[in-house]
Amino acid sequence: MKENIESDIRELYMYTGAVSFPKGKPTIMDVAISLSREGRYCGAGLRFWPVGLHTLAVCDLLPLEIRIHGWMHDTPEAVTGDVPKPTKVRLPAVEDLEEELLHMMYDAFMVPFPPIEVRRMVKEADRKILRGEVYTVGTQALQSIYDRCPEAEEVVMKYVQMYDYNDMLDAGGRVPVELMRRFRLYKDQMIVLT
Repeated sequence: MKENIESDIRELYMYTGAVSFPKGKPTIMDVAISLSREGRYCGAGLRFWPVGLHTLAVCDLLPLEIRIHGWMHDTPEAVTGDVPKPTKVRLPAVEDLEEELLHMMYDAFMVPFPPIEVRRMVKEADRKILRGEVYTVGTQALQSIYDRCPEAEEVVMKYVQMYDYNDMLDAGGRVPVELMRRFRLYKDQMIVLT
C-alpha cells in the first residue's frame, strides 16, 4: 500500500544509489554528475551553463590552497538544485537548509570547514564569475544589474569553448570526470599546503 509514501521517504536518491537524508554521505561522483547536469539561472540563460562549470570557473579565480573550498561552495545544489537568489531571500529556510547541507558535504568528503575569511574569498570569486556569466552565458536581464568583469568573462568563455552538452550531461562525460579529478587535486593540494 502506497497511500502515504512521502512520510516513508528517509533517503535521498542520487546517481550511485540511496543516501540517508539529511545526514548521509553522497559520493564525489554523485555530486559531480548532479552539478554537471544542473543548469544555472533555472535554465533561462543564453545557453546551458551547469553549476559544475560555474564551480570550476570559481576555482580558477582562487589561490591554489583554497580552491577546494571553491569546489565545495555549491555542493548543496546537488541536493536542492540551483535555487535563484530571490527565492533564497524570501525563504530563509532554503538558505538554512543549504548551510546544513554544506556542512554535511564537508563532513562527507572529510574537508575541514573553512574559516570566515576563506568563505569571503570564495564568495568574492563566486560574485565575479556571476558577473562574467551574465555577459556570456547567463540571463541578459541581469546585465542591467551587474557590471562587466572581463577577467571572469574570459574564464567562462574558456569553459564554453572547452566543453559541449554531451560533456556535461553524460554521466561519464568530460565535465563530471573533470570535477572529480579537480576535487582530488584540490584536496591533495590543501593537505600539502596547510
